[in-house]
Amino acid sequence: MMTFATDAPQSCGIVVEDDKGIVRDFHEKSPNPPGNRANAAVYVFEPEIIKFLESLGRSTIDLSTEVLPRYLGRIRTHFNTMYHRDIGTPNSLRKAELEFPPL
Repeated sequence: MMTFATDAPQSCGIVVEDDKGIVRDFHEKSPNPPGNRANAAVYVFEPEIIKFLESLGRSTIDLSTEVLPRYLGRIRTHFNTMYHRDIGTPNSLRKAELEFPPL
């Protein structure tokens, strides 16, 4: 799982990880998140995860609420130190557009 530092932790899935970069807890859009290390929703899955997703038998699956909690303690993170911004709200999209205006 790629993670990044967010300036709006209430609007993101916040990751709590140990000193080895293993996810120990996950807080999806919590009003009082325990930090600002956010899930960037970029993953590398082992075949076991793909099989689990297939076993659910659905075309739509919420990774944040249905999958990640099941694998706590087994998810490694990579902290992205380069630019990354969640653009899932109109306000965050505007911020990204200001930070990177069209050419």
